[in-house]
Amino acid sequence: MTYCIGMRCADGLIGIADTRLTSGDVDYVVTGKKIFIFKEKKHALFIMFSGLKSLGDEMIAILNNRAKEFLDQKKIYQGLDFIAKVMRELRHREEQWLERGNLPFDLNCIVGGQFEGDHTAQLFRIYPEGSWTRVRRDTPFELIGEVKYGKPLLDRTFNCNISVDKALLIGLISFDTVWKSNPLVHPPLDIVSYKLNSFEFTQRRLHEKDLMKLRVKWEESLSKVIEDLNKLRPKLIK
Repeated sequence: MTYCIGMRCADGLIGIADTRLTSGDVDYVVTGKKIFIFKEKKHALFIMFSGLKSLGDEMIAILNNRAKEFLDQKKIYQGLDFIAKVMRELRHREEQWLERGNLPFDLNCIVGGQFEGDHTAQLFRIYPEGSWTRVRRDTPFELIGEVKYGKPLLDRTFNCNISVDKALLIGLISFDTVWKSNPLVHPPLDIVSYKLNSFEFTQRRLHEKDLMKLRVKWEESLSKVIEDLNKLRPKLIK
């Protein structure tokens, strides 16, 4: 299982991805990267993916091999077109073989960053067909993977005027709600943050022990809210 969050913030971007690559078999767990960085001078871009690991690995390998051409674009939407072209080439090459094994061409991406011709950082979603959408101010986040548990919290708490630092906190709580409901989405978590016009990324990895204080505090706070609402119950529910 996978859970990846891309967040467009007032002062930059946040990307959060779990690292679990296996599912179902609790005594055989493999972890690995789902966030990849491409950077050169005034070109900074990250990619997160969900779906078949083999397809993600192939796409990243191709982009690395063609990095000079990829990062020679002036604006990030041109970089998106380049990634979409690679995805379509990959689909044309692999889909017939996947169908023989009753597997879909399953590769979804969240891409964020800024190129030298862009006035601000931007965030995108790329679909398996190679089409893409821009994450805009009215819907300032994108999710791929196991999305149904973590989205409601983001809908209620996140907007594009929130800072990168606060967005990270909201994103981690969103991940915790997914982790609580589906333990196959599990730490470690990889995090990448980007501040506007910096053309630099900050990366970190959080393990289960790093997230437990936040989980305990979050659950305590929820319990307190329920108790407070219960005191107001006669006024709220007649």
